[in-house]
Amino acid sequence: MSPGADRASRAPRSGGERGKADLHLHSLYSDGTASVAQLLDWIEHETDLDLVAIADHERIDGALQARELHAAGDYHFEIAVGEEVTTRRGHLLALFVEERIPALRPLAETVERIHAAGGLAVPAHPLAPLTPSLGVRSLRALQSDPRADRHLDAIELVNPSAAGRSRNAARRRLNEEELHLPGMGGSDAHVLEGVGTAWTWFPGTTAEAFRVALAAGHTEPAGSFWSAWHNVDVYRRQLVAKGRHLRHTLRPTGEWR
Repeated sequence: MSPGADRASRAPRSGGERGKADLHLHSLYSDGTASVAQLLDWIEHETDLDLVAIADHERIDGALQARELHAAGDYHFEIAVGEEVTTRRGHLLALFVEERIPALRPLAETVERIHAAGGLAVPAHPLAPLTPSLGVRSLRALQSDPRADRHLDAIELVNPSAAGRSRNAARRRLNEEELHLPGMGGSDAHVLEGVGTAWTWFPGTTAEAFRVALAAGHTEPAGSFWSAWHNVDVYRRQLVAKGRHLRHTLRPTGEWR
C-alpha cells in the first residue's frame, strides 16, 4: 500500500465516523505564545485532530517550518500552510497556500490572489466588532460578484474567542439566509490549550478529503466558547511573549520560535 493510500484509509483520531480539522492556529511567528514544535507536539499528544493549519498574521514562514518538522517526525495528523491576511476590509484566512499573500490590499484582490495561489479564502470571525473583520456589505459584495474567483470558499461560523462569540447568531443567520457558504469552525488558538476548542467535522481525515468535503458542502462547524477569564489570560500571555520577542531582538540568543 502506498503512503498516500495509507493516509487516505486512516481512521479519524476521535474514534468517530468523521475527521476533525482546526485550520486557524497561531504560533510565536505572529501573536501566538507557542513555538511551532510545541504546537505539533501538543496536537499529537493532547488532541484528536486529523488536520491542522498554522495561519499566522501576514506570514507563512512559521507554517512552512512546522511542515518541515512534521515531515521529519512521526505524527498522526496532517498539516497545511495558512495565513491570516489583513485586507482593507478585515481578516481573511488563506488556506492551503504556498506563498505569502500580501496584506492591506483590497478585499476582492486578496481573494483573487488566494485562489491564484491554489488556496481557499475564508473570512475569520466575520461581523466581529472587536477585531478587523469582514462586515455584511463586504460579504454580500463578494458573493454577488460576477467573477467566480472573487467568491469565498467557506465561512468561519464557530470561533471560540471573544471576537467569535460576538454576533455569533447574526453571522449564522446571514449565512443561512443569504450567503449559503460551507461552515467551518476554527479555534483561533494563541495558546496551546486553545487548540482544538473549535473544529470542523468532515468526511475523511486528509487535506485532500477536507477540500473535497468543503466543495461539496459536507462540513460542520463545532466547538465551545472560551470564558471571559480565558480571553483575558490569553492577552496577558501574548504580552509576555511579545516581551520575549523584544528581548530576543535586542539581544539575539539564537532561534527561540
